[in-house]
Amino acid sequence: MDFFDPQKQKLHNLRLNIGYVVIAVLLMLATTILLHITYGYGINREGEVIQNGLVFVSTRPDNADVYLNGKKYKDQTNTRINAPAGQYVFELKREGYHDWRRALTVEGGKLQRFDYPILFPKVLETAVTKQYEAAPSLSTQSLDRRWLLVSKAEQNVFDRYDLDDPEAEPTLVTVPAEILAAGSTTTGWRTVEWAKDSRHVLLQRTYDRQGQAGSEYILFDHEDATQSRNLTVALGFNPTTIELRDQAYDRYFLYDQSSGQLFTASLSEPTPQPYVGGVLAFTAEKDVVTYVTAEDADEGKVVIRIKNGDDPSLAVRQMPAGASYLIDMAAYDNTSYLVVGVASENRAFLFRDPLGSLHKAPNDPLVPVQILKVASPGHVSFSTNKRFVIAENGDKFAAYDIETDRGYVYQAAVAPDSPQSHATWMDGFRLTYVSGGKLVVFDYDGTNMQTLSAANPNYLPAFDNDYRYLYTIDAQNALTSTPLLTPEDL
Repeated sequence: MDFFDPQKQKLHNLRLNIGYVVIAVLLMLATTILLHITYGYGINREGEVIQNGLVFVSTRPDNADVYLNGKKYKDQTNTRINAPAGQYVFELKREGYHDWRRALTVEGGKLQRFDYPILFPKVLETAVTKQYEAAPSLSTQSLDRRWLLVSKAEQNVFDRYDLDDPEAEPTLVTVPAEILAAGSTTTGWRTVEWAKDSRHVLLQRTYDRQGQAGSEYILFDHEDATQSRNLTVALGFNPTTIELRDQAYDRYFLYDQSSGQLFTASLSEPTPQPYVGGVLAFTAEKDVVTYVTAEDADEGKVVIRIKNGDDPSLAVRQMPAGASYLIDMAAYDNTSYLVVGVASENRAFLFRDPLGSLHKAPNDPLVPVQILKVASPGHVSFSTNKRFVIAENGDKFAAYDIETDRGYVYQAAVAPDSPQSHATWMDGFRLTYVSGGKLVVFDYDGTNMQTLSAANPNYLPAFDNDYRYLYTIDAQNALTSTPLLTPEDL
């Protein structure tokens, strides 16, 4: 038998070994090919090895045509594009809508997402929702974008619009007279902050009482007005500013400018408790407070300090003393960020995880991850999704994208109308302000500016939850609604 023949057995083993080697080589080759495909490598029509990048793109509305360098892509949105690495002019087009365009750098083996483009109709049909006899003293929208409160001419009465039901008539809601300063007449309302439950809104009321001007803070419950509270009375004093702690309606940071004292309080324990002194300005993110102080600063300087709960405060950096300070905090992708600045430095500094970095190396200077350079900045803010941060002076912007680590500096095509001092975030990707009596919207990097409906710069615009409708108050004191989709898409 063959297996007793040494020569045949040797030949059989050789064949097996060769087979194993061939299989191993094929497996290695297949693995290498799959790995290269995973990293975007391929061969073009000329037989050249190229590396592709993957771009996911979606639009509102969908079914928009995609163009790369003027060439129409085979699929409409929402889709994914597998394109060779390189520079492109990226365009999205749909009949009845303005084009959306930007420069696009496709990086080999990298994934990018453009899930934020909104295409605005070329023709906007604005209708009057309600005509007001006089200019409302207040128009304010809840954080979930469902509720819009507009003050009426009657004392302390608001129209409450449910933007989830645009055909419904507004409901009248009234601030209870018994919680207001006795014998006073309301002269105005100002929004301080909405709570995250979108049921409570903190308002500052200004009033006249026997010829004397005054103010007080009212926690208004628009679902059950009888549960509203006068916080000035509950707290026992009238702070300069109040900030909701972690956007909870019943927990507060209280700042008294005259004494420079920052307090904490809550509805359950309303007696203010001293938190930190010598404060010139502050902001908070949950329980972490960042504040400006002249204590322990060099002459002509102030110190930015950060404090978490009962822990000692830590110094972030010194900067020149000024009349006002730029400061904001946010958390993105479970990491905290802090932006600080002063107009005289012509820049703002962005720090990543400042508290954690200072705990690890308390004696080392904190290094910013980005410097936002703009002449005499007057405002800094994070986008609603916390991914972007801007420093701004009127129509001049410096922006930073935390996710992609890219910065942008630009001047918008039009300037904001007075009395607006800065742009506001429409959503996580777009900024807006009134210019020339009309609302303009543009992307975080200054691209794709669109002019929408007539608007009064004294009021912020409102958008429903799906951005199907825009609500503005115009120069004739009318609340207007404007569909942001064509009639066929509504």
